[in-house]
Amino acid sequence: MTEGFTVLVTGPVAGDVEGLALEIDGRLRARGIPTELIDPRTPGVAALRAEGAATFAAAALARHGVVTVLALPVPSRAARARARDALGRLIEVYVHCEGAVACGFEEPERAEVEVRFPDHGAGTGAERTLRALELLGFLEAAGSGYSEAEEREVIKRLKAFGYL
Repeated sequence: MTEGFTVLVTGPVAGDVEGLALEIDGRLRARGIPTELIDPRTPGVAALRAEGAATFAAAALARHGVVTVLALPVPSRAARARARDALGRLIEVYVHCEGAVACGFEEPERAEVEVRFPDHGAGTGAERTLRALELLGFLEAAGSGYSEAEEREVIKRLKAFGYL
């Protein structure tokens, strides 16, 4: 079983944070990776944040090989540092929204990925996040994009056309 990890998507604008987190979650699932998305719509998430149980849940899921995508606009740099210390295998994705009022949001000192909206969209942000996960050794590099069965079918067709 592969060890799980956590992707903390955070920033001052909840809608942008959630949109990027959904895109990251979808792309991880498309690779066949078991994921769990925890965002403000998750039942009980307000209590989870207040009690630090979101971190506890992410750690428990990671032990079972699940990647947890936390879409929580955690404004405190210290709270994000505590989550990083507790989880270990975590990357922080900071969604910087041009023109957004930060309302007490403390920008991260060392986010592994920074996505600038509207310059980058959710798709670009998700690709940058997955690439960072590959470079940091959390994910295997994406192959050709084909499953083994699809690759066999492509090879079979290329042979049929005389290309191989």
